[in-house]
Amino acid sequence: MADYTDDDRLPVTILTGFLGAGKTTLLNELIASNPENKFAVIENEFGEISIDNDLIVGVENENIFEMSNGCICCTLNGELSELLFDLLNIRHKLTHLIVETTGIADPSTVVQAFMSSDQVEMFYRIDSVVCLVDARNIKLIASDTEMAAKQISYADTIILNKSDLVNESGLAEAEALVRSFNPFADIHRTSFGKMNEIAVLDTYSYAPEKIEAFSEKASLMKLSSGISRPSGFALVSRQQSPMTHQVESHSYTFTRNFDPHQFNFWLDHLVEYYGAGIYRIKGIISFEKVAQKVVVQSVRDHIMISAGEVWKAGEERKSRIIFIGKDLGKLKLEESLITLLSGELQQSVLLLSRS
Repeated sequence: MADYTDDDRLPVTILTGFLGAGKTTLLNELIASNPENKFAVIENEFGEISIDNDLIVGVENENIFEMSNGCICCTLNGELSELLFDLLNIRHKLTHLIVETTGIADPSTVVQAFMSSDQVEMFYRIDSVVCLVDARNIKLIASDTEMAAKQISYADTIILNKSDLVNESGLAEAEALVRSFNPFADIHRTSFGKMNEIAVLDTYSYAPEKIEAFSEKASLMKLSSGISRPSGFALVSRQQSPMTHQVESHSYTFTRNFDPHQFNFWLDHLVEYYGAGIYRIKGIISFEKVAQKVVVQSVRDHIMISAGEVWKAGEERKSRIIFIGKDLGKLKLEESLITLLSGELQQSVLLLSRS
């Protein structure tokens, strides 16, 4: 299998975070500290970045501006997919695309734009979702709006910014709150958006090999205030956060193979009915009579299924599935999946319907 780093599609980093978290400062730091890259930056029409006319050296069309540093700045005034196709005309000039969402935006809608079109997927690959968090104000923000929790939940990397404004106990509290929304993301502390060799670009967070490594790591984690116990065919780790919010994380490890057709039917049913409440699914699935590991990812109701490495001789075949979402405890996921493994497809779906 080809190395995922050989992928020649344009990598895409989605930068999210609530108003005032410091996204613009971080973005400028990324561009300044990676002079070898030629970035395209897409900013929403309500974005926080102002285009300095003195830096514009050329105009490709009314929404695309070439900057004096060789980067491209784009304003999103219509459909994202249309702008992405416009960028293909100058793709040879670019090495990385950064999409900055507005502070009040749900980043899943941007991710879905790169997952829902075969034509877009042919030229672009999602590299990661990076969420910037205001360490000083995250507790207040998270208690006041559900969007901050969603932004954190969808992220692969979380930057706890403005760390210099908070003492150590305050930082620990902020990090604990962030982990209660998303215990699986990499969390880094920064001040003034300074990255200090923190890896943000080219992390390949959506590559099958990275998802496999992630699922192995996540299955070994002891989730905060969670439990880990044998249950039929499963080893279950469930986050039961002491925080007063509805976002939960569930991790399941199964030691029996799934039937591919039944699993796909079950997964389609799950995201069709509960996609708005299930923020992320990541995992490696072992299917009967399939030699390769199957990589499953979803963002809301968009599912990506791809082939991973071949199961090695003597390797124990385990399926490891991680869910992050709202009120997952009400869905009877564990009971439904175990019923599915027993071959009772209709009953497993019925369990979800009764949730």
